Amino acid sequence: MKQIPTTIKNKDLVEKRRGQIVLAAIKLFSQKGFHKTTLRELAEETGLSYGNIYDYVGSKEDIFSLIHDYAANLTMQALRDSITNVTDPIEKLRRIVRAEFKLMDQLADAILLIYQESHILSKPFLSKLLQKERQHVQLIEQAIEESINTEQLRNCNTRLVANLIKSMIDTWVIKRWDLRGHVNRLEAERFILELVLNGLLSERRTKTSSEDGLQQRPYEVPVSLRGQTALIANSGTPIGTALCNSLLSNGVKLSLHSGPLSPSRENPIACDYKSENVRFYSSAEHGPLNAALFNKIEKNLGQIDIYIHELGIGTLDIVSSNKPDTGCHLDTNLRAAEDIASQFQSDPKRKSPHRLLFIAPWSWDRYVDSIRFEIVKAGIIALTKTLANQVAARGINVNCIVPGFIKTTRPSSLEKQVGDEVQGQIPIGAMGEIGDLVEAMLFLSGDNAKYITGQILNVSGGIN
Repeated sequence: MKQIPTTIKNKDLVEKRRGQIVLAAIKLFSQKGFHKTTLRELAEETGLSYGNIYDYVGSKEDIFSLIHDYAANLTMQALRDSITNVTDPIEKLRRIVRAEFKLMDQLADAILLIYQESHILSKPFLSKLLQKERQHVQLIEQAIEESINTEQLRNCNTRLVANLIKSMIDTWVIKRWDLRGHVNRLEAERFILELVLNGLLSERRTKTSSEDGLQQRPYEVPVSLRGQTALIANSGTPIGTALCNSLLSNGVKLSLHSGPLSPSRENPIACDYKSENVRFYSSAEHGPLNAALFNKIEKNLGQIDIYIHELGIGTLDIVSSNKPDTGCHLDTNLRAAEDIASQFQSDPKRKSPHRLLFIAPWSWDRYVDSIRFEIVKAGIIALTKTLANQVAARGINVNCIVPGFIKTTRPSSLEKQVGDEVQGQIPIGAMGEIGDLVEAMLFLSGDNAKYITGQILNVSGGIN
């Protein structure tokens, strides 16, 4: 980068004063514009005399150079730090995008200024500026190339894709005048990642789908789960469908139980996968899932390695307070969980499934029936802790996930009505994705969590 002359020999003092000048310049240039801001005003904002400022810079172009260096160096350091000790290329890509988004928020005024005023720069200086930006893009490009080499992403023009990603991230600053108030940083960040990754997934990692025809990414399944058998209760929910897609596409045998709706409506997996690796038990045909049915399924399948029970199905619509059956699904599912848990308590020789995972009611349910929501939530948490303590010596792990407000592919009437209100309550500033829950479920089901039991994992963005 261009050498900026100075009359001061103390390098530490030069760095300190120039840092002050940069911060003052970003503020004033953003408020008044580059051309309308004078060096005298910059000196006053910095606390220097008009004459003294020339000891550190010779012109406003020099200050512009310092602003660019400031933003570029901070960005590059943050991007490199974000991927330190990260080996998975997809995770590298995620972290780079997240780090750059975060920097875009912190340096929004400086970044916008650089874009708006770059035309004032001389060609040599502009060329150096572009070289620095190219270094940022190269980090993205390298992560994409590594993902292609490991067959996680399909082959593509890596330079083009990397620049497109960079452009989409830059849009967060350039178009903030239109986006602010309508979308937050985390939502934008997540959308870009999903857009890019879903579009570039290799055929090896791409598997369908929901009954809407929407593509769902099979989330990475721990190696320890492959070849195992899983029983999923309430598998027809959006979360259940995404989980089943991931498990089945990675060699896990599935036994699925859902509610009284017809299989074709309730569980797309039952229709999409006609294979010996999938068995479907509808409540209409086999009755509710209780200890008796659990034992029957286990007898048919042989040993069940993983049991996952999702609570709260059927409550994601607004129900008037005068309906006596509000939250009845919660009652039913909680009693089922308690009934099955009792089998483990009464049979000291039982050692399977070796992973039990309860999914507490979603936070959406509190809008439907807040009292019963809290009762059921507390009940399943207490059940988890008690059962985990009793069966731990047999090598059985019992844990619970408490979901927050999770966006679904088909928003319910409740989501549509109170979505904006809900988002404002979440500390992280955004609703969760189905994938956030699925990945937590996969982790607690695998051997990486073999020393974890009796735990309550809130996947909620910080909301209780």
